[in-house]
Amino acid sequence: MLKTVKNIRKLYNAKLLFLSSDEKINEEIGKEFDDYFKELKVASTLKDALALACSNTYDMVIIDTDIKGVSFSELCSELSSLAPTLPKIIISETDDNENIVTAVNSGAYTFLSKPLRAKDLKLAVIMCLNQTKRGDKIEFENGVYFDEYRDQFFKPGGILIDFTRLEKSFLKLLITRRNDITDYDTIKDIVWKGKDMSIYTMRNIVNKIRQKTYYEIIKNHSNKGYTIDILKSN
Repeated sequence: MLKTVKNIRKLYNAKLLFLSSDEKINEEIGKEFDDYFKELKVASTLKDALALACSNTYDMVIIDTDIKGVSFSELCSELSSLAPTLPKIIISETDDNENIVTAVNSGAYTFLSKPLRAKDLKLAVIMCLNQTKRGDKIEFENGVYFDEYRDQFFKPGGILIDFTRLEKSFLKLLITRRNDITDYDTIKDIVWKGKDMSIYTMRNIVNKIRQKTYYEIIKNHSNKGYTIDILKSN
């Protein structure tokens, strides 16, 4: 039912990372969430979580304070260092002050106590994702993605790519024309708004975009124009 509510948008396309050493919760969450969100990856150690966060683009992480072999504060520090803008929900067996302070300092959206009801966690995830507006993304290779709501490009872990106005406008034009080759005149009219632009200036913009992302993100079609390398769109 929630999928039809307009302000929920496309949260059923969300990717979640769940970090817990509690086998019972891992099993329950896996069963409850499998048919609602697009992807749910469960990690039981910090090492596994960091590896997943590096290799995939997740919309949020759910963290259990009880993780084998590492303190909760160290866990949050490591994950925040790798993915500073990744939204977090914290779950815990105990609601002691130290854990709460760590959760607040790491920018957690909310703190839930065990025993958990899957329904409560699911609603917290939906509310967090809807507030951060990260449900709709256009994904590229190497974890690069365009967040349509925030109108920004990011690397894995939510790291903002610092594009100039022209670079960003150029990429967005190619995205809107993803099924066609965009010729030089169209790029000049829309990105440069008809102002003087040489082919060398355009090539320089393309090279800078490639340096900030990866080479194949923009494909050149000799004497015709450019296309963009979209992996998939949610």
